[in-house]
Amino acid sequence: MNIDWRLHGIKFLFFSVAATVESYFLYSRVEDEIKCDSPSLILVHEVKKHNKADDCWISIDGNVYDVTKFLELHPGGISRILLVAGGDASKSFFQMHSQETLEKMLPYLVYLGALQGKFEEEITAEEAAILGNVANKPSLGEIFNLSDFEYVAKKVLPKSTYFYYATGSSDEFSLRENHYAYSRVYFRPKVLQETSTTIDTSSSLMGTKVDLPIYITAFAGSKFAHPLGEKVLQQAAYKSNIMQMVPMLMSYSLDEFFQSVPEDQNQWYQLHFDTYKELANLENRIKEIEKYKTVKAIFINVDLADLGNREKDSKRRAEDEASAALLATAANNGKTDYPSNLSWKHIERIRACTNIPIALKGIQRGEDVVLAAEKGISGVVLSNHGGRQLDFSRPPLEVLSEAKQMLKERGLDNKIEIYIDGGIRRGSDIVKALCLGATGVGLGRPFLYAMAGYGEEGVLKLVLLLEGEVKNNMKLLGVDNIKDLNEELIDTTTLKFRGSMVNDRLYDGVYEQLNFPSFKNEVGLIN
Repeated sequence: MNIDWRLHGIKFLFFSVAATVESYFLYSRVEDEIKCDSPSLILVHEVKKHNKADDCWISIDGNVYDVTKFLELHPGGISRILLVAGGDASKSFFQMHSQETLEKMLPYLVYLGALQGKFEEEITAEEAAILGNVANKPSLGEIFNLSDFEYVAKKVLPKSTYFYYATGSSDEFSLRENHYAYSRVYFRPKVLQETSTTIDTSSSLMGTKVDLPIYITAFAGSKFAHPLGEKVLQQAAYKSNIMQMVPMLMSYSLDEFFQSVPEDQNQWYQLHFDTYKELANLENRIKEIEKYKTVKAIFINVDLADLGNREKDSKRRAEDEASAALLATAANNGKTDYPSNLSWKHIERIRACTNIPIALKGIQRGEDVVLAAEKGISGVVLSNHGGRQLDFSRPPLEVLSEAKQMLKERGLDNKIEIYIDGGIRRGSDIVKALCLGATGVGLGRPFLYAMAGYGEEGVLKLVLLLEGEVKNNMKLLGVDNIKDLNEELIDTTTLKFRGSMVNDRLYDGVYEQLNFPSFKNEVGLIN
């Protein structure tokens, strides 16, 4: 098995996933741009000499660039580039971005010449441990639930990559509550029902028929889990006949990704706007998406007025720095200036310029669901961004209960489709959400973990596990069709009792605690 791609994950991402690289380079300006009039062949040992903040060279795709002046402009901060300073950044870069992105960057880099020779592969202690874990990981037959996938992923991914995936915002209350909320809803099964011997889990999501009411939600950084990234998820979604939400922050260009998508695949596209200029020209973006006929709906992120305080990820990256001085000079830590003026007027403009169904992703209160229904929006996703945005946002399951009640009171409960994501780890979680009125549910991290450990086979196994659990729950509840799941089958009395903590040993067993900073040479602490 070729696992060379895993080793470069430890270098982490060349650009911050949170920043929008394409738009950043399109609309940024670099003063005092320098061009090299006579590029030449540059030896590896010469590149290695230039590995400091005030003298920084890197190699990408066989070419050498001086990025010293670019460091202060880099949206991911100085430290991200310094991790590969004086070295080859190719694999770290292409884990996240496409050739198209590199071409957009070139006017802002100082080209020095072509690389002559190759950099030697350096294996760190962590990388050596990963090699051993990959060789000795459990077989796929030993994976019985979604937490098993995460446990394996923690062993075969660089710690920086895992922390990037797993992090929530601030103290991560919302991250944990997203999952714990499901443990506060109980079933009320019916017995002696005249049901079919065949359980039907097929559903219609935004007018598209799928075999299971789940979808692979959008996330950035798939190539840190697997070298083919989003294409693995696309292929598994096609084979399983489930929905894939294609992320805007993808490691492929749109044309590069969609050219291999079968014409009969069903997909959604996740959209957000990273600059005020993008927002002002939103019609152009919609027209670009309309070219891809497998896209059946556009889901607009509406919870990105700013980026959440993803502290666990930031702490881990701080531990990886060469020195504290680098942190002191680091730039904006991956933040980007998201347009904070996205409003209902923009949503109305989007609806007016396309016939593709529009849904809003990131709704966190019942009143906004009602407003979306009144405005004719096709769907919403109740989501707090997997606990990565505003900490202490309520769990989506609780918002779902609130929203359905409000819609019923106004006679709007059949006017809009409601989806929910965050914290789902069992088929029973899916069934509970459907009973409460969700049309379907999205999962993100579990698909990344399955892909990290086992590639496409892992993703297919994950879908089969969830399908089996959903069917088992439906049989025991006394129903044989998804449309028969309703509130009569659940007890939500304790849903809002957030102080009531249930010990989910599997979930808690893989959860990574936030830690205090470490002393370098600890000899004893004064209390």
